[in-house]
Amino acid sequence: MYYSVGNLNNFDTTNLIKQIERKSGKQAAKHFSNCIMLVVNKAENSNYFNELNNGKLCWSRIAVEHDGTPTLFCGSFSTKTFYISTIKGNQIKRVVKQLVND
Repeated sequence: MYYSVGNLNNFDTTNLIKQIERKSGKQAAKHFSNCIMLVVNKAENSNYFNELNNGKLCWSRIAVEHDGTPTLFCGSFSTKTFYISTIKGNQIKRVVKQLVND
């Protein structure tokens, strides 16, 4: 499942969790909620996800596995920077990709 996030201020997490529950079950929805809380806690205690508040980002997307594990994708075409955040267990791994002009 893929979900586009247009604006984090208007992002409806509750609706997304309900969609996951309908499509993949309560266990997947609970796992997704736990993963998102891990992301929120990490963001509150560091500048790890500051790119999400950057006005230069032009898109963000969440891919959700059937077990509820999310992968966050965000990027900016103007800065040619892309962020991919994956969650395994209680760890968040973020990869930053910078595109270069040839």
